[in-house]
Amino acid sequence: MAEDSSWYRQALDVIPGAVGLRCIKIVFFLSAVFAVLWLAGFQRLFQSDSEGLSALIQIIGTLYSVLYAFATYVIWGQFSSVENEILEESGALKDLLLFSSPLKEPMRDSIVRAVKNYARVVVESEWRALSAGESTEKTDRLFYEVIASVTGLKVDSDAERVIHERLLDIANQASAHRDERLSVSVKRMPRTLFLFVSLTACTILLLLLLYPFRNLGLGIAAMAITSALLFFAHFVLKDLDNPFEGTWNVSSGAFEELVRKFR
Repeated sequence: MAEDSSWYRQALDVIPGAVGLRCIKIVFFLSAVFAVLWLAGFQRLFQSDSEGLSALIQIIGTLYSVLYAFATYVIWGQFSSVENEILEESGALKDLLLFSSPLKEPMRDSIVRAVKNYARVVVESEWRALSAGESTEKTDRLFYEVIASVTGLKVDSDAERVIHERLLDIANQASAHRDERLSVSVKRMPRTLFLFVSLTACTILLLLLLYPFRNLGLGIAAMAITSALLFFAHFVLKDLDNPFEGTWNVSSGAFEELVRKFR
């Protein structure tokens, strides 16, 4: 029973309270508008055109579903790319710590310190900067120190030289993944596509307001269900567009592990 209650609370947490309240207000408003128009007999003006309105709703609904699927595909692709590059970059930094372990302690300390300082600042400030579209100069500088800690190693033996070459290769991989992560992190869904999807959804709601339902209850139910579904579809689209803020966002846990667990 406790597990069921926990699952229920987690399901409710997916939709923030403010968003749910806004949805209820919109659904109530549109349902009330439909009821007023129906009682005033406004929809009867379109009684003879009900088949045409029905066909138009179906056509625009199909267009909306295609547009929404395409927009979701674009956004989810960008979202997944950010997640993947976070894992790749943090994985390369973990490899730096692991593969540098055979080195002498004084040589290795500079690498460990640089990686941990960089990971800490990424967690503390870079997520917020990327969310707001701000500069990442601070973490850029700290990442340069990570690279410098590897390139600046002074090796004395062949064994250390082999390790150094491996570390240089890993540092190069980390740099490539960071560049790619920052590149995909600033990408957003084209505004024209977002506006087109939103306009199509509004058109569906407008046509429903005009549709001459014979039964008031059925009309209100259709308006309430459709407006709620379109509202949450819009919410998902907008929320996923920025992977660093909102209900669904990428986690900085991989960098937090670098700070807490690895040595």
